[in-house]
Amino acid sequence: MIDLNLLQHAVMDSRDGISIAVAGEVDTPLIFVNPAFERMTGYSYDEAVGRNCRFLQQGYVDPDQREAMRAAVAKGEGFSEVLPNYRKDGTLFWNELSVSPIHDEHGTVTHYIGFQKDVTQRVLLDEKLRARNRDLESAKRALEELVTLDALTGVYNRRHFDSRMGTLWKISARTAESMAIFFIDIDHFKAYNDHFGHQKGDEALIDVAQTLAESFQRGSDFLARYGGEEFVVVACGMDRQPAGYFADELCRRIRDLGIPNPDSPSGRLTISVGYTVVIPQPGMEANAAVKRADEALFAAKHAGRNCAQSAPAPTPSVTVREKRVQKTSSGS
Repeated sequence: MIDLNLLQHAVMDSRDGISIAVAGEVDTPLIFVNPAFERMTGYSYDEAVGRNCRFLQQGYVDPDQREAMRAAVAKGEGFSEVLPNYRKDGTLFWNELSVSPIHDEHGTVTHYIGFQKDVTQRVLLDEKLRARNRDLESAKRALEELVTLDALTGVYNRRHFDSRMGTLWKISARTAESMAIFFIDIDHFKAYNDHFGHQKGDEALIDVAQTLAESFQRGSDFLARYGGEEFVVVACGMDRQPAGYFADELCRRIRDLGIPNPDSPSGRLTISVGYTVVIPQPGMEANAAVKRADEALFAAKHAGRNCAQSAPAPTPSVTVREKRVQKTSSGS
């Protein structure tokens, strides 16, 4: 027999959402959701339990998908569908939902266990790749209608990052879970734009965004374009050692794209990465952790670019705003 404590840890530490619903009660209410479900949806355990999971659909489900799911349930079988769901704050995300029935010793279905994976980045990247063969302006307009997304790259935008960060911070504080924050900046990007033109610059931004999205695919990872040539990634549950590995690996992956940049010492497009790893505590603020990652990015730039640096000790004599002014004056 598998140790029950091991099973409990596996469920609670899973990076994908896990939920359990009762089959024999009216409207099949949820009786359990794990912390990853809370992070993904923005609903707390108490807000989700007792409700049918269709509340995430906010009234809409594709008729063909609804029929397929009902048919599977009627036969006592499982199913898997990618569904548009909505977080508590109203933002859309694409949920890869897999549901399996649990039977008792008589073969009667007693519960359903659901596994939820946020595949929004994958869906958006697939759409972006298809859209690259269409008219560029019409593709941009279509993406701009999704107010949480960056119109050019298809990843989340700064506004959505600012609103989502607070929710992730509160959940990590409650679960005493570590959080890694990465700030990423494309080196010498202004010179790249001046040399090749803005069309090539946009293409480079898309390629970098796609590589970052492919590097962070867990349900607890969150990627956004912070502004200009800067990106930010939040990875819940990531400790310092793997964070350092991922930061170095990001630099390597962008170098390996082989995008020419004659203004870079390496002759290729590169990035600088600053990161910090924190366990949110009472009295700590999310903005302070974000600023530390920004300071680490400044340190990576100062170290020669094309590298990663962890957050240095705070330096009260120089503020982040002053550092940004220095960075702007010296060029990206």
